Amino acid sequence: MELARRWLGALGKGVEIGGSAFNPFPGVRTFNVDFPSNAVFQRAQEEISGRTLPIDVFAAADRLPLAPESLPFLLNSHVIEHLPDTIRALGEWDRCLKPEGIAFFIVPHRQRTFDRERPRTDLRHHLADFALGNTAATDPLVPTSHYHVWETADFVALIEFLVAARFLDWEIVAVEDVDSKAGNGFTVVAQKRASAPRPAPPASTRVAFHHLTLALPFQVAGRTLERIVPGGTLPAQLDLPRGLYRVAPILEGFPPRAGKAFELEVGPRVPPPKLESATWEGDRLAFAGRNLTETTWLEATYPDGSAQRVLPHVEAKRLVVDLTGLAVPKELFLVVGVNPPPGGGRGRAIRVEPRG
Repeated sequence: MELARRWLGALGKGVEIGGSAFNPFPGVRTFNVDFPSNAVFQRAQEEISGRTLPIDVFAAADRLPLAPESLPFLLNSHVIEHLPDTIRALGEWDRCLKPEGIAFFIVPHRQRTFDRERPRTDLRHHLADFALGNTAATDPLVPTSHYHVWETADFVALIEFLVAARFLDWEIVAVEDVDSKAGNGFTVVAQKRASAPRPAPPASTRVAFHHLTLALPFQVAGRTLERIVPGGTLPAQLDLPRGLYRVAPILEGFPPRAGKAFELEVGPRVPPPKLESATWEGDRLAFAGRNLTETTWLEATYPDGSAQRVLPHVEAKRLVVDLTGLAVPKELFLVVGVNPPPGGGRGRAIRVEPRG
């Protein structure tokens, strides 16, 4: 794309985070940094372009083994949404950039990707991730999901907030609301002015907001399970799906800090679910029954003894699981429904016929 060539082409050799064989940037010279166990992405490159881009530096994107102020630029395309702590990642990339270095982002736009049904990520969500030290292991989303959902103004506002908080000393020098590479994202180009004097944690112990996460014993794909509740105290009635929540008070000021976390049961007590039928609808499996809620989750036990847990969608009072592209046993298998507290518990197993 011309914008990348214009801003990065004359800066020597920089770093691309998560480069790919099917998404080259002609005229831009980079080392490729990627995580060596990223097998899903490697397979995608093979399927799309027949080859993979060699990895020059094996590292996590938010923990780069690079010297401070060593990079003339850092390029990333459809990467930052895969990092559970956006502020930490931006801080790490800032550490590695030289003064006057360029941070070049292409980020998926909510309205032009599969994230269109998900809510935009609130700035406070990023603050909570940073305060809690969120990682791929602690986030409720599986690592192949998009952890955060943006429109162009949201990402620009996050950078401007971090500049105002003296966490970054950057200037945004170019923005494309529709990126000129693939058109499904937006582009933001920022130039580092100097190393920011990172502020010390504030002394305040006042709670700015609460970060609530539905407490499930497994991670889910592509579902936003977290909510932000503003204010220092939680209201008696919360407009949330019923279930057990992990609650983290986030203290005011920047850098944000977390208060003592606790668990909270929300909603009416319900008994264990009763699954009464399972119906294949193409690649979708729909369960009907009683005591089914939007937080009822399912556990399948397969003939080989393996198990899989999933949070289904609720459609017309049924629990629906989309199994497109997933391997499904060709023999009978068992499925159990589980309701979280309040009340709740495991129901009885139902036998599921193999897909015809």
